[in-house]
Amino acid sequence: MNHFTVSDVGRRFGVAPRVISDLFYARKLDDRRCPIIGGRRLIPAEYLPTVEAALRRTGQLTPEAALAGEAAPCGA
Repeated sequence: MNHFTVSDVGRRFGVAPRVISDLFYARKLDDRRCPIIGGRRLIPAEYLPTVEAALRRTGQLTPEAALAGEAAPCGA
């Protein structure tokens, strides 16, 4: 199973890592699925669609950012 950090996911979707972190602190994302280990939040690859949906719901994901995320391979 592949895991990504908040920074990885932020780059993938073209948003600041803080935006992703704020979604966890606001309880828009499940922190039980994405624990903090060694000071880093680990986000499983299969949770990325949930993160993307939360970004869309909160208006953080622009169409340009969505295209950039699709172009960037996960884990690259």
